[in-house]
Amino acid sequence: MREKTAIESRTVAVRRKRSMFFVFAVLVFFVVYRFSLFSYFGFVIVSDAKNIIRDFERSYLYSHVLMNRDYIDLKNSIINKLIISKEEINSLISHSKKLSGDYITNFSYADLAQGKIKYSLYKKMKFEKRKIDDDTFYIRLTSFGENAEDKFYKALDKTEKMDYLILDLRGNHICNYDEVIEIADDLLPGKRIIATIEFANSKHQYNSNDFFYRFKKIFIFLDQESGCGSEMLALTLKENLKDNVEIIGKDTMGMDIGQVFKTYYNKINFSIASFKWDVEGQNSKDLAKYLVKYKNTKLNNLEDYMAVVETLK
Repeated sequence: MREKTAIESRTVAVRRKRSMFFVFAVLVFFVVYRFSLFSYFGFVIVSDAKNIIRDFERSYLYSHVLMNRDYIDLKNSIINKLIISKEEINSLISHSKKLSGDYITNFSYADLAQGKIKYSLYKKMKFEKRKIDDDTFYIRLTSFGENAEDKFYKALDKTEKMDYLILDLRGNHICNYDEVIEIADDLLPGKRIIATIEFANSKHQYNSNDFFYRFKKIFIFLDQESGCGSEMLALTLKENLKDNVEIIGKDTMGMDIGQVFKTYYNKINFSIASFKWDVEGQNSKDLAKYLVKYKNTKLNNLEDYMAVVETLK
């Protein structure tokens, strides 16, 4: 009888331990799942990998490399697995860049095993607007993110009877070309060529409509971290409005290639070289001719730029 009781007690203890272990395991799984900790590990399932590669192939400007035998073999060796490391996808993208001479595309990811935590590529847009004086309105855009033009357009409604607009694009090299074109359209008279955007398999020319905000002078601030959309906007406004636009700055990034940004739940960010831009055959190299005059001008901060504006009003 005692032996039977002892056996039953041990059985109950074992069951309790198993039950506690099960509860603990469920709790750990819940915490990991709830806070997306799985996403910080360096692997993805095959469906996610296929989705990332599909986005890349749909958007990539240099689509000819996708027909390369080495690229196809490497891709097939990756997607035929059940679990795929983020590094394997990165190797496929790096191989594509090497084949095309692409220096724009960037695949970035979190991987705790490799100590990679910082992976964010996309710079959140900051929008600033204010009245400088009775004649001058200031707008700063740190990127051409989503809804940039909507905010810009609403800000222009406050510029009635003002002669001068300052458009501060310092540090802005994130280019959503739709937003750039729409902002240019807000400032250009009708039937002007804004820009031509060339993709892997198509090319589109964008023209302005008849509605626009008119200013006596538009001042555009650029710096060494201004690129792509900032360069395109500055160049098209200058070429179309001539002396009514003054571009103030020195060297810019010289980015004639625009990117599409993709963000995935498993802590992967992807910027893909997707298009070329030009303004009636001109690009960032042609923008440089308008900046030469400021080569020896002190432009270290906003106050320096504003001082130049005061001399030109």
